[in-house]
Amino acid sequence: MKRLLAAIIVATLAYSGWWFYAAGSLRSEVETWFADQRAKGWQADYADIKVRGFPNRTDLTLTDPVLMSPNGDLGWQAPFFQILALSYNRGHVIVAWPDSQTLTTPVGEIAVTSDGLRASLVFDDQTILRSNIEAPVLNLSGPDGSLALADTNIALEQIATAPTSYRFALSAGNIATSTPRAVSGIGPDSLASARAETVLELDGPLRLDTLTDAPPQLTAIDVQRSEITYGPVTFRIALTASLDAQGLATGEMSITADNWRAGVEAARDNGDLPPGLADGLIDALSLLSTFNGTRDSLDVTLGINRGTLLLGPVPVGQIPPIRWP
Repeated sequence: MKRLLAAIIVATLAYSGWWFYAAGSLRSEVETWFADQRAKGWQADYADIKVRGFPNRTDLTLTDPVLMSPNGDLGWQAPFFQILALSYNRGHVIVAWPDSQTLTTPVGEIAVTSDGLRASLVFDDQTILRSNIEAPVLNLSGPDGSLALADTNIALEQIATAPTSYRFALSAGNIATSTPRAVSGIGPDSLASARAETVLELDGPLRLDTLTDAPPQLTAIDVQRSEITYGPVTFRIALTASLDAQGLATGEMSITADNWRAGVEAARDNGDLPPGLADGLIDALSLLSTFNGTRDSLDVTLGINRGTLLLGPVPVGQIPPIRWP
């Protein structure tokens, strides 16, 4: 009995020692990461850092964290930030954000409010293997208006056979904007839903220690499936493109619009489109649908040449460079 009791005491002391080692190691890693960002010219501060959760968790809480890029174009601040993990599984963490935080972007500050914004992150030796972000409610408000999303889920997973490629999926059960129209002068102020499945090819794997320094650049994108419901119209988009060193895309994009006629007619009836313009648009799209699609469905394929969208040989638009700053 005495030997059993002694073994239990020794095991308890050993596990306690391991927990304090894991907690101290996690704290040190976070402190070092912030110090590294400051050395790179970032503003990287926090008011306090605590690790709790003994005996089987290492839950770290940062109070009043602030990150700001050297040029001031990108930044983030919040009243707190949490990294939650099991003490014996350091490569899998849960990240929790507060209900309110602020993003700094080149176009101004964006206030972010949410309910249940959480992320799961699995990594190995700083390389991100997979991640999932979910938010039942997510609202963004900036200088140009606000965006409200419900039942949002974002997933990212490294492809095992191609370590520099990732599967990316996005879904939102409901999207609404504060502006009178999501597209100026045309359409409703809410989107019923949106979802997309994409493969992203990068010039290196995603690593936690390089995200604020030299993140990998996108070299190719393959949108395998996407669907956006906008009022009565459902859009489906497929895209395959490679990107050059400047982030300019070259490839092909196909766009399918189901029930487009009802969308244009609704815009005309609501006064969003002048009757003459709406009727002319219906005639033009009807002609186009006879070549690609059916009476109420459009199917258009566009070429992409270094960011320029082409309908046949005719330029019809421009895709901006897709590149980290």
